[in-house]
Amino acid sequence: MARKILITGAEGQLGKALQIGLTDKFNILSTTRQPTQLAKNQRNVQKLDITDKENISNVLESFKPDIIINCAAYTNVDGSEINKDLAHQVNVEGLRNLIQLSDINTYLIQISSDYVFDGDNGPYSEDEHTFPVNYYGKTKLEAENILRGTRRKWAIFRPNVLYSSDLFSKGNFFAWIYKSLLKKDSISVVSDQISNPTFNQQFVKAIFQCIIMDFEGILHIGSDDYMSRYEFALDIAKVFGFDSALITKIDTDSLTQKVKSYIAKRPLHSGLVVSKIEKELNTSSHSTNYNLKLLKSSLN
Repeated sequence: MARKILITGAEGQLGKALQIGLTDKFNILSTTRQPTQLAKNQRNVQKLDITDKENISNVLESFKPDIIINCAAYTNVDGSEINKDLAHQVNVEGLRNLIQLSDINTYLIQISSDYVFDGDNGPYSEDEHTFPVNYYGKTKLEAENILRGTRRKWAIFRPNVLYSSDLFSKGNFFAWIYKSLLKKDSISVVSDQISNPTFNQQFVKAIFQCIIMDFEGILHIGSDDYMSRYEFALDIAKVFGFDSALITKIDTDSLTQKVKSYIAKRPLHSGLVVSKIEKELNTSSHSTNYNLKLLKSSLN
């Protein structure tokens, strides 16, 4: 009998991709705080608010998952500086609720972030010192520590600038660049924030391997090359044949002055070392250019 997986945050780009990618291998229940009618009809997404203990209890009692993949999060980095209670409630208390209310044998997979690092000495390996510089990063680290302190079976993934072919996902950096250049809009992109972007398709495969291989611990995921957001945007333009002259570079300090809502401090080099995930899960981390070409073929 197929193992039962509960996915929270199933309307985000990773949650949605996990449902699509794992549905033929496991018994999947996809949930989100406020499922749209389309999500209910097309993908049978059900309501689960991880800050509502009664709601969680009812869903867990009914479905009895073997595995929970927690993709639910308050991911607005600037919003987290203003709405600290909400960010903490979702990112920290939400996970704590899932831990407390699920069966002790349930395998918990938590999606964390590269923002648990300060960005001063990247790229970072899994065992390096964490020191978040914004409140969003602090909530993700606190959630990690809560899970690590349990006697549960767990895995934590730290992705880095997640992107996918889902052009309607709010948090998809690729989608913003792609749609802007498609409309021939001029854009300014930061040139001093370095990462190794995580292709969603690669992420889903890694989580599948993690489940199959019964992995426990922390894993970093991303491409095998490091680049600024500006260089990433140029790569997108090149692969998709857009006019790169539409892209201008801006540094983080200038962007902070230009955009009043850009208030959270960002780690400048939060690149992640991915050698551990390649070894532990027997996966390959390709270049961003390679992944963009794969993405392009999926959009055609």
